[in-house]
Amino acid sequence: MSSHDYNRYRVSVFGGELSVGVWEPVAYGPGRVPTVCVIHGITSNHLFFAGLASALPGVRIIGPDLRGRADSRLLGGPFGMKAHAEDVLVAIDTFADPGPVTLAGHSMGGFVAMTVAGMGAGVGSDTEVADRFHGPVLIDGGLPLPVPPAGGDEATEAPDDLNDHDLETDDLIAAVLGPAAERLSMSFASVEEYLAFFAAHPAFVDGLDTVATESFVYDLAAKDDHSFQPSTSIEAMQADAADMYSGGAYQNALDQIMSSQRRQSEVTFLFAERDLVASEPGLYPPELVASYRQRWEDLTVIEVPGTNHYDILLTETGIDACAEAVTARLGATDEGGLES
Repeated sequence: MSSHDYNRYRVSVFGGELSVGVWEPVAYGPGRVPTVCVIHGITSNHLFFAGLASALPGVRIIGPDLRGRADSRLLGGPFGMKAHAEDVLVAIDTFADPGPVTLAGHSMGGFVAMTVAGMGAGVGSDTEVADRFHGPVLIDGGLPLPVPPAGGDEATEAPDDLNDHDLETDDLIAAVLGPAAERLSMSFASVEEYLAFFAAHPAFVDGLDTVATESFVYDLAAKDDHSFQPSTSIEAMQADAADMYSGGAYQNALDQIMSSQRRQSEVTFLFAERDLVASEPGLYPPELVASYRQRWEDLTVIEVPGTNHYDILLTETGIDACAEAVTARLGATDEGGLES
């Protein structure tokens, strides 16, 4: 028997409708249903969290497809962390009970989660918004990325002020996303061909499990010539990649959250050992993570060994670590259940 009933809905946001998947628990205790909003990466979709959803029985999971992706692919700009955060807030207001919601973001979704949480982290923030979120759970994303240096040398330091850096979007995309960005301009004759592309990807050498397969199939958009292409809008990817580095909304949220005494400042950061192509170091090199530990003493840092940027949400090791972090954020009772 499944732990959740899954359905997909549409909610009205600026410019159109946002698609939102909701995993509703089939069994839960009395009182409010604990709720997590999961936010996917820059070329992904909400189904990439299906494995984590299964590991959280008794918990409602809200998973929007960010604008310009998957079932929200026809929803155009504006893009950027602020626009996504506003969309996510609509999804939370629509499907969550009153009370605090836990935010969990993977990759770029971590930046969106921080921006959402930042809406309530400032001293002068509206109380209703400020009390809406637990501190975010960031999964290999959401903290400042190292700036790709000129000449291609490896960078391990994040900028002190993201807005001080004049960065070329194409350079950012090539350095951070690499083949993930190239894939968006490709066409595939069939679903099987698309899955074969991922089966040959170095991050998936152990094969595609059900969650990955269903997420990738869901990602495909049919073209007029009966071929397929990845659903993520190139315009959305370009705008979002630049905004992760230079966007004021994210930077302001980061500053507010890390200096706040509210619940939003309780940030958990999980990072993978390997990057998007399963190479070491990961997207966040160990020395960069160490600098974050020193800079933000209240930050909880969890290394997830043996995982790469993708399978941190697919392997048993990765899912267990993420589920444990989310459960800790929801709050455990003495009886082993979850606080409402």
